[in-house]
Amino acid sequence: MPLIMLMLLGAIAPAWGDELVMFGQQGCPYCAAWNREIGKIYDKTDEAKQVPLRRVDIHAERPADLRAVAGIHFTPTFVVMHCGREAARIVGYAGQELFWEQLDAALASIKKTTPAASPAPCSS
Repeated sequence: MPLIMLMLLGAIAPAWGDELVMFGQQGCPYCAAWNREIGKIYDKTDEAKQVPLRRVDIHAERPADLRAVAGIHFTPTFVVMHCGREAARIVGYAGQELFWEQLDAALASIKKTTPAASPAPCSS
């Protein structure tokens, strides 16, 4: 019986994957610039393979898994999530070059905390 319970708990435990959460809103000119310059190609990049993009409207009810992400006041705000927790944050959008530099730095900080072999599964 205990083995079955452990298996069930494993089946319902959250499966966290790394992701880039973009908090935006309608009418945000900086969000529109990001969408024009990066949004249309992001899914084809190496960065997207590491942190797929997830969009969240700043005025909508916050998804349950993002309720702990606090202090989102400006759009766009990009939050790199790692193992269900905020690992890095980019506030605003000031152009392609700076965005890629900031995202690369955020991803490098995740790599420092992850073993070199393959990404270890997150523990809760």
